[in-house]
Amino acid sequence: MNGRDWVSAMLEAMRRRRSIAAEAFRATLAEFPGVLVQVEPLNADAERDGLRRDALQADVETALREAGMAAYTQTVLVAQVPGTPVLHVDVMTIHLDDRYAYSVRLELWQAVTLARAPDIEALALTWSAPQVVGTVAAESISELRDAVRSEATAFVEECRMASADAVRRGAA
Repeated sequence: MNGRDWVSAMLEAMRRRRSIAAEAFRATLAEFPGVLVQVEPLNADAERDGLRRDALQADVETALREAGMAAYTQTVLVAQVPGTPVLHVDVMTIHLDDRYAYSVRLELWQAVTLARAPDIEALALTWSAPQVVGTVAAESISELRDAVRSEATAFVEECRMASADAVRRGAA
């Protein structure tokens, strides 16, 4: 096998491995009732220019509710929701002259039990959206809300697909 064939074979193996991992992560979203939305604090410059943490929180919670999913409070999550699902929203910005470089990341963390030690439970990352990066004019920084809403919609769609997959597997 020459070098080019070897590289192609390795890339294909990595693609298959990612696909299997993605399916396993997606399976954790089946019949998902809701989450606690946790938006990380924003850069002070971004807040000054109009990007607000509470607006991002409301946008994500609205997307969930419109899809029929619950947006739990911390109190309800701890007292009543098995698995402690937390949708972590992280919007990082760097102000550069008249623009912002940004990164948007959504991750789902849930309580999991170790197969080798069922008495051990930990919070673990079970799903993440591809990281979105880009730049935006400082006067348009509130447009980052669209990127966050889009990622929240992708999360909801992943949950729907996982539930449909689970139904198909159960019917087989």
